[in-house]
Amino acid sequence: MFNITPKIFDEVNDALALLGNLGRERQFKKSAFISREGEAPSHLFYMRSGLVKCFQLQEGKEIILRLMTDNSAVLAYSGFITNNVSTENIECLQACHGLWIPLAELEAMRANNPSIDLIFRYMAEQHYLSMERRLMMLHHRSSQERYRYFCKHMEPKIVEQTPLHCVASYLGITPESFSRMKRKLIK
Repeated sequence: MFNITPKIFDEVNDALALLGNLGRERQFKKSAFISREGEAPSHLFYMRSGLVKCFQLQEGKEIILRLMTDNSAVLAYSGFITNNVSTENIECLQACHGLWIPLAELEAMRANNPSIDLIFRYMAEQHYLSMERRLMMLHHRSSQERYRYFCKHMEPKIVEQTPLHCVASYLGITPESFSRMKRKLIK
């Protein structure tokens, strides 16, 4: 498993085995939506393999908030924790495979199995680390500094396989500016 907080690694790995009993195998094709803005989250997608973008639309433009890859708990997390509709979209950037787990069943199991709390803790920690990483990246002043931070701190699969226009959105710059910046870095 990648990017699990080390202090609970073994416990989370053991708890994740429980998910296999709750969920069913599910695949999403490239460009499919796992979740849409305005929908209440009903399932957790534990993505074993794939690549997704979590984004909001502002004035018709995508603002990418998170990029997630293998072994990620994919969920419109803010909608889940507020028990409200989601304000973000989650779209597959490539085919994704994993477990589709009903949140109601996961919550019901939580009452009788304390290991489920580790899964919820894992999701919260991963979400926090992802948002912290993005916030730190945005504090870098130049687009070159942001891109270097992105390359250094993101999972290699995200750096290597995310479409460039999505990387630009994640960095908070236009695709044209991103292209010019990359050309300067190559020279």
